[in-house]
Amino acid sequence: MADSILFVDDTPQALDVIVRLAPPGLNVATAASADEALALVRERGPFAVVVSDYEMPGVKGVDLLASIRATAPETVTMLLTGVVDVDVAIQALHSGRIFRFLEKPCPREVLLSSLEEALVEHRLRVEQRARAEQSEFSCEVLAEFNAQLEGIVHEQTTHLLRLHSFASQLAACDTLASVALAAARAASELCGGRASSVSLIGEAPAAWPDASHLRDGAVFVIESNNDSLGLLRIEALDRVGRPLSSSQQCLLRSVAASACVAAHNVLRRRERDEAQQATILALAKLAEHRDNETGKHLDRVSLFCRLIARGLREDGWFADVISDEWVGVLEKSAPLHDIGKVGIPDSILRKNGKLTAQEWQVMKTHAQIGAQTLRSVMGDGAPQPFLAMSHDIAWCHHEKWDGGGYPRGLAGEQIPLCARIVALADVYDALTSERPYKRAWSHEDALNWVINGSGSHFDPRVVDAFVRRAAQADEIRSRLADDPADPVAPAD
Repeated sequence: MADSILFVDDTPQALDVIVRLAPPGLNVATAASADEALALVRERGPFAVVVSDYEMPGVKGVDLLASIRATAPETVTMLLTGVVDVDVAIQALHSGRIFRFLEKPCPREVLLSSLEEALVEHRLRVEQRARAEQSEFSCEVLAEFNAQLEGIVHEQTTHLLRLHSFASQLAACDTLASVALAAARAASELCGGRASSVSLIGEAPAAWPDASHLRDGAVFVIESNNDSLGLLRIEALDRVGRPLSSSQQCLLRSVAASACVAAHNVLRRRERDEAQQATILALAKLAEHRDNETGKHLDRVSLFCRLIARGLREDGWFADVISDEWVGVLEKSAPLHDIGKVGIPDSILRKNGKLTAQEWQVMKTHAQIGAQTLRSVMGDGAPQPFLAMSHDIAWCHHEKWDGGGYPRGLAGEQIPLCARIVALADVYDALTSERPYKRAWSHEDALNWVINGSGSHFDPRVVDAFVRRAAQADEIRSRLADDPADPVAPAD
């Protein structure tokens, strides 16, 4: 049911509070147990969103939500929990079963925002299913067309082979621009070399071979479910003045349909990657919240990392590695450096005094926990650049250039470049931030400490790039300074 929400909790008082917090105009139902929730789903059809308590008698919330998703994949499931369970979080992130974790008690603004995002996600899933059906229909049409080609002359067989090659090229396309170029080239070659141009939403037109003179001509809409993604243009007449044949028009419609499917796949992958990044970043924010760090710490570290990375490239270092894309991934990955702190007990993580030797050994395990957490999310497939870099940063940002760091005692170039950059950015921010046991250092004092650590704690090239841009770092520090009321905690 559109915009229908089911809340499941074995505590009536909790259900009353949740229902009162829910925004007006929504179709809200409640259930006091997993059995009652499943019965409501059977009786009233799938809900758009199901929010369940984690700890309930009998079936746990995570298992209930898994059962609901098994029968209604479009349902968006969220889990209410009073305790952050790292194993549950890893499992849910890896399987994609849980859209959002909500901590008890849940503030109204957080609940409203989460419900709004969940309803948007539900509509996206419904649309994705519709597009999948449309894609399946397009494949069926193409299969029927291919069947009709049997026994046709060599020219038609050549066209079929070209379409197959086009499909293979589309499978390797990871951007809308590459989809458009592959479609323009295929259209041109299928129609005797006519100039062709393909434009997809928000992208500059891609032409083949040279379609700069192409102003008019035949137009084919690249669309799905009346949702237009762009246009395919091709010369109306060939070199001897012949118009497009019905067979060529059919081929071009197939190109447009296949390009539409490929473009949707690119957009879905982009949305999936962004959603996964947002979920993991939310977990990183949770780790910082448990450590009483401010959100500005993550923002400052990201900007310091961008400043250093661009500085290294400007200074002539690592030009073959530090591309604009690499810098963007670093900026997104840096906030995950302490994600492993979700696995550190509060008695140690939130301790105001000096840690004992034993407690310090436990605290240092957060680097290993962070790496294991991200490794679980990455799975066995080829990792996304964001996850791969986040893994390296979480694991290695406490290593030192001279080998005296932890957890593995790596030295020099053994330490990934991204981790060497984050190491300096994180330490500089810790020095210039107030902690219960110290006042914030001045920019000048922190800068001198960093300089003294060149060649021992830090990569000398990273230090040099940072020092050259110290004024910009100081500006970032001042602009994003913590408010006096912001909570602070010991740095590691």
